[in-house]
Amino acid sequence: MPIFDYKRYDILKNTNGTTDMMPFIKIPELTTDKYEMWNSYNMRFDKLAQKYYNNPFYDFLIIYANPQFLSEWDVEEDALIRIPFPLETVLNYYENELTRIKQS
Repeated sequence: MPIFDYKRYDILKNTNGTTDMMPFIKIPELTTDKYEMWNSYNMRFDKLAQKYYNNPFYDFLIIYANPQFLSEWDVEEDALIRIPFPLETVLNYYENELTRIKQS
């Protein structure tokens, strides 16, 4: 089965063909979230997304859940990384927030 990129910009597309700027969406903490200790030698956000979501293109959700880091290059060794989980709940929240922002 092929892996497809999540079309996270679709909600932000305008009828004139432009796309609104992507806002930062704060992902709330859930009791179902998963956590990993960062190991810079064999860890990347896309690899974590593959491990927990079965798709590397959801790495942006992990980035949004860890706003203290601008990118994986900013993550200190042994930092605790939050993986928002389960995917369906997180995507639903994310899409609702994008829609709310777009309509405001």
